[in-house]
Amino acid sequence: MKEVTIQLHEETYDKIKEITELENLINRHRDKNRSDNYKIEEFIVGCIADKMEQINHFDSVNPFLNSNKQLVIKNRFKEIAKHKNIYIKDVAKQLHMKPPNISKIFNNVSQPRLELFIKIWLVLGCPPLHQCIYLEEK
Repeated sequence: MKEVTIQLHEETYDKIKEITELENLINRHRDKNRSDNYKIEEFIVGCIADKMEQINHFDSVNPFLNSNKQLVIKNRFKEIAKHKNIYIKDVAKQLHMKPPNISKIFNNVSQPRLELFIKIWLVLGCPPLHQCIYLEEK
């Protein structure tokens, strides 16, 4: 096994320590007979392992890998807004934009840049991202 030494700012260390203590408290609350305590090092290793698993999972489901299809990303903002009774004019007003510009995005005529996507997403109440976007063959 290899060993790695890392240096953390004190405030980062304190935050990780606090999260580790909270995790231990939650575990003891769920199971009164539990006596184990995660150490900060174990928590960091667990976070790294979790991130690596996420990356590996993404690689296995990434539709852009090994695909001969031309895929484009589309949004479902129109459906989400309709479900929440939010009107295009209301979104436009909150974002200080003109309704026709929001309409183009909601109808997938154009896609927003990331900053605008996030602003619209916030106005719509932060729905899960997998509900906001989908892939369509070009």
